[in-house]
Amino acid sequence: MFKDILLPLPTLPRAAGRATLRRALEAARLMEAHVSGLVVEPSIPLPISFRPYGTELGRQLDARRAEAREAARAELAAFEDEARRAGLSHDGQIATVPDGTFDPVVEHARLRGLTIAPFIGDDEIHADMLQALIFESGRPVLLLPEDGGESFRLGRVVLAWDFGRAAARALADALPLLRQAKDVRILTVLADKQAPTSASGAELIAHLARNGVHATLHEIERGRRAVAEVLDDAAEGADLLVMGAFGHSRIRDFFLGGATRHMLAKPRLPTLLSH
Repeated sequence: MFKDILLPLPTLPRAAGRATLRRALEAARLMEAHVSGLVVEPSIPLPISFRPYGTELGRQLDARRAEAREAARAELAAFEDEARRAGLSHDGQIATVPDGTFDPVVEHARLRGLTIAPFIGDDEIHADMLQALIFESGRPVLLLPEDGGESFRLGRVVLAWDFGRAAARALADALPLLRQAKDVRILTVLADKQAPTSASGAELIAHLARNGVHATLHEIERGRRAVAEVLDDAAEGADLLVMGAFGHSRIRDFFLGGATRHMLAKPRLPTLLSH
């Protein structure tokens, strides 16, 4: 099980709500993990038109920076309060990120076994941070939807499997969680990608069994539906979806695979993404 977890917490323009924060901490508690809360404070750059004699502009800049600092302190206090309430081993800090990059967050993620990332919709800055974590940290990211309630469970887990590299990486990353799940379903969407001729669902099930995971294989015809739509339907009612993330760039949406783009737009259930 993951024992060292990063929890990045955005602040401006919108922070994760208390319910989502509690759900993230519930996941960490379920894993009996230490959780590091990293409050992300955006830097407020100088406007292009800034001049030393622009005193009013300077006052506005100071006010925005003070607002960002206050929001970060409030989010850190909320994290520490909820972590203590949950009885978790934890630490928290504020990280100021330069405009246009999330390198400090990614560097923290590389030193943790798992990142739990609350999802915030309609926020391009937050979407860029998620892509940086997924594609640059080298670690799995557990994405929590905004409206998923407060509890996190590992009853039924669905693993999207296409015999590709990203799916194999996701499978390996998710093994600690799959071992705890009561019902593991391997989902292969037929007529999506041509699987290697040597690929065998029976071998996959046997591999999981040797690793302490009892799973069943489910093959679903894609038909005329998008793969993301098939995954949504098949994972209805599940507690967790595990899938490989396909993409080559942190430029938002441009080089993402269709299913990855869909999950990063609005996840319907907790989703573990690996690249």
